[in-house]
Amino acid sequence: MTTQRFPRRARLSQWIALCLVSGTFAAAPGLALATPETLTDSTVTADSDEASLLNSIEVEATIKEGDEAGYVDERRATSQVIESIGAEQIARTGDSDTAQTLKRVTGLSVVDGKYVFVRGLGDRYSSVLLNGAQLPSPDPTRRVLPLDLFPTELLDGLLVQKSWSANLPGEFGGGTVQLRTRGVPLDRIGKLGFSLGFLDGTTFEDGLTYAGDGSDWTGYENARELPDALRQAIAGGVILRPQSPTNPNGFSNSQLEQFGEALAGDYNIDDRNIQPNAGFNTSFGNAWQFGERSFGVLAAVRYGNSWDNTSEIRRSFVSSDEDLAETSVLAVERTRQNIEFSSFVVAGLDWSADHRFKFTNMLLRSSEDDTNIAEGFVDDPEDISRFYELEWTENRLLANQLSGEHRFATLRDLSLNWQYTHASAGRDAPKTRRYRFDRNTATGDFGLSRRSDSNSTVYAELDDQSQDLGVELKLPLSLGDTSYLDLSAGFNVIRRERESGIRRFSFSGVGPLATDPSVLVQPGFDEVINPGTIGDNGFQLRESTRGTDQYGADQDLDGVFLAADINWNSKYRLALGVRLERNDQMVSTFSISDLSAPPMVARIATNDLLPSLAFTWFQTDQSQWRASYSETVSRPEFRELSRAPFTDPLLDLETIGNPDLKPASIQHLDVRFEHYFSETETFSAALFAKEFKNPIEKIQVPGTGSLVSFANAESASNYGLELDYARSLGTFDDRLANWYLGANYAYINSTVELGTANDIQTNSSRPLQGQSPHVGNIQLGWRREGTEATLLYNVFGPRISQVGIFGAPDIEERPFHQVDFNYRHQLSEDWSLKLKLRNLLDPKVEFQQGDEITREFRRGRELSIGLDWKF
Repeated sequence: MTTQRFPRRARLSQWIALCLVSGTFAAAPGLALATPETLTDSTVTADSDEASLLNSIEVEATIKEGDEAGYVDERRATSQVIESIGAEQIARTGDSDTAQTLKRVTGLSVVDGKYVFVRGLGDRYSSVLLNGAQLPSPDPTRRVLPLDLFPTELLDGLLVQKSWSANLPGEFGGGTVQLRTRGVPLDRIGKLGFSLGFLDGTTFEDGLTYAGDGSDWTGYENARELPDALRQAIAGGVILRPQSPTNPNGFSNSQLEQFGEALAGDYNIDDRNIQPNAGFNTSFGNAWQFGERSFGVLAAVRYGNSWDNTSEIRRSFVSSDEDLAETSVLAVERTRQNIEFSSFVVAGLDWSADHRFKFTNMLLRSSEDDTNIAEGFVDDPEDISRFYELEWTENRLLANQLSGEHRFATLRDLSLNWQYTHASAGRDAPKTRRYRFDRNTATGDFGLSRRSDSNSTVYAELDDQSQDLGVELKLPLSLGDTSYLDLSAGFNVIRRERESGIRRFSFSGVGPLATDPSVLVQPGFDEVINPGTIGDNGFQLRESTRGTDQYGADQDLDGVFLAADINWNSKYRLALGVRLERNDQMVSTFSISDLSAPPMVARIATNDLLPSLAFTWFQTDQSQWRASYSETVSRPEFRELSRAPFTDPLLDLETIGNPDLKPASIQHLDVRFEHYFSETETFSAALFAKEFKNPIEKIQVPGTGSLVSFANAESASNYGLELDYARSLGTFDDRLANWYLGANYAYINSTVELGTANDIQTNSSRPLQGQSPHVGNIQLGWRREGTEATLLYNVFGPRISQVGIFGAPDIEERPFHQVDFNYRHQLSEDWSLKLKLRNLLDPKVEFQQGDEITREFRRGRELSIGLDWKF
């Protein structure tokens, strides 16, 4: 925490009007300004002949990074409907990643622990900005970034903007999550932290593992890469096929044997005792003053290694004359190891009070090692099988951002803000191994299945690159003593490129050993397929890569906006804006086996003119009303436009895109009342409504059985109520001065009318997938000097996890009640202790279809102890 003096030139009346917008002398987040009562002749002076002109303001301010009061004040002073949470509030929750934090925000829920739903609208209708820039995604079928990648330790705070304004990207549905990274320090700082975690049912228990790489603990692997000989043989688009009269250029039996022996091995699954979760973080920063100029830098590194054992029952059903018929039952044992690594560097140069530059570099990596065994039946209860899966996945995001803030006093305080961001996201899934052992009904022994799909080894890569340039100009104009007009204009230029590729291999039986029961009935895959059985007398390596497994895509998105923000007599505020966006996106799917063949190309080009309007009435110094209206769009994903078939990861059905898709258009209406009891105590009540035209939905392609595609449905609607309350209990009883209460609740209702587009889904009218009818949070906290304890409760209502098809009901994820406890204690000036208890109730996670349970498991209770040293 540091005190500095900030010179500024402005008209006194305009400065007062700006401060009176919220009824207080407000500042930027984390900046506590002097109040009118503390201003004296020594701090504010004006020439007697120019009483209305303030030549210089010297404000003595205290800056605290992520300050709660600063973020609450920004929520109050903005022209839009937003939710804000600073680093100070995040620390109370003990949440380690951004996805966990966002589920505490009013009207937000998190699906699969990583994808944020804002007001019941999922990843199609959500976007994420990093310091104002759009980011690419490592997910092969989603545009949105999984937010479990972002450690909260790197954040100064976050905003969720729920009403659209013209300075935001026009692709907007439920809201935009704006992440703000930490800034440069004002003095030398240092921190070192360690943590240990214990998970019920996992730590010190046996889990599943396999022979990996000695460097797996780092999140970087080498042992799973394609063998050099095989990689060189298939380079340049060569497909691994055997030599034959019709394919004289194929590979010989001896070559295929060599490749197979190099790829085989390390398929067996073993048990191992799981050690406690461990984490480490450190940061260091400093600042230097050079006359009127200053330079600061902050660097941070974070590492975490965690394990999770899960025992799960999975069932599947189809519609029948007797309601639902069970088609499979599997008991799944699963062990996941997650290795997280992040590094962060920010450097800032204050050339003067009016010109500032900042450079941010951020690397986020999350590697997951997933090992599971499922035993049960699929289709026939008499045929019992075991399904094995070994999957290593690396997700990464690298972002480099340069930004500047400038103010030109000689141009009526014209301000110029800009940022350029180059970001790359990637996903690498090397050597994903799946194989199946079937039980012999006569002997009861398990042996490698003789089915053609008995085993597979898959290599998948994705690379997504984006460049984002944003510029905004703002001109403040005084309209009198208590009124002002801000005119702003700006543009964004986004260029994005994505490449994705998959290579598929399997060991196929070509000789007598492949059907010999004494060979097949072995304890593990490595005992069945090894150098002794690989060859033309047993198993041979074959490639099964599809002609649609490779695709490239690009997007050119240009946007320009104009906006005006009028404040009249510090009583009424009207913000108007309009944005024009030109979008051109293309996806090209091609076969690596025939690069000369024309690719399947799908393209969409649109021009969208999008208006926004927001009105604020400052009813009193503490209360205000907001109302806003806007129009936005939601565009198809890359793969949804391509005719090339791919496997939908949610439905596990073959899927093709539709090049005739149109972007969905959305109309938004918001009304909110806000009351501010103090700097950090608030109450708000909001109503919202959204109408969709041409929303994109899944359909069945007529006459193809189960082939799924996409079409524009007729319409959809989404509306709801949100309540938020935060108050110190000392207001009601002085004895409770150290206690505080926070609570929020959202009721959400949505309906999709599929109309003539529906030919696969059971219900032509249903709620939006992933939307809960209610979401709630309660925080009860106690704090005093050096100690803070918080009890947290979160619940979401039933939500559609998977849309029912072919007459079967929708599959719903049942309500989940989570209770967490977080405790922090300052042991000394330099040392602090942190204790986290997660999922204290440990209820079952259940998915239900009609009256049947399709999935059920428990997450387990978690204990984490951390120690921080600040130096």
